[in-house]
Amino acid sequence: MYEQDVEEELRRWRRLLFRKESIIQAKASSFQKRMNEKLPSMYHNVATVCVQKTVEMIIAGVAFTHKDPEERPLSLQEREQRTRRAFATYRRMAIVEGVGTGAGGVIAGLTDFPLLLTLKMKALFDVAAIYGYSTEEQCEREYLLLIFQLAFSTGEMKKSVLEKIDAYSKAGMNDVDWHAWQMHYRDYIDLPKTLQLVPGFGAFIGGFVNRSLFYQLEETTINVYRLRWLSELRQIEE
Repeated sequence: MYEQDVEEELRRWRRLLFRKESIIQAKASSFQKRMNEKLPSMYHNVATVCVQKTVEMIIAGVAFTHKDPEERPLSLQEREQRTRRAFATYRRMAIVEGVGTGAGGVIAGLTDFPLLLTLKMKALFDVAAIYGYSTEEQCEREYLLLIFQLAFSTGEMKKSVLEKIDAYSKAGMNDVDWHAWQMHYRDYIDLPKTLQLVPGFGAFIGGFVNRSLFYQLEETTINVYRLRWLSELRQIEE
């Protein structure tokens, strides 16, 4: 049965999710801090404002078009196949966008941040509909933000976010610190996006980084919806 295989994959995913930070990751964080100090303040301002406004618009329900939820009786496997096709489409767009902005230097690189964030969020909105959930409901939009946060966070933050996802309910998530959400995301991708601004190989870095970030979001999204699917299935059986 497909669900049984999924449960084993989920156990492996959780172990990988909470593995200890490697020496390379620790050094990368240190390098990131040094690079951030050399970036113009305009870059940091654009990144911060972009994430903040996007979060505010998503919570308010005015950021993206709401697709009608999928109502046909699709299995979990079928929904995952559709999800992967949706992510493949957006990933190709992100690669092209990353190559283009990466080749343009610092100014063009600034535009990559909001464009990439928009593509990621559009993908999540599409996926919610695939699994049969309406993003017209605020709690569902907040759920997508939690998935996003889980994909692009580290250490204790991952544990905290996954706990919120596990405890998800239709009552909403008013206790989420959305300001911390935006800062953590910005800090998480500062390093790869900084390298994209370096003249000479920014185009290569831009395409590669955007591709990697989308794969990361895809795997996180699929596994989170697996958790939710199995949880709701158990509730029905009870």
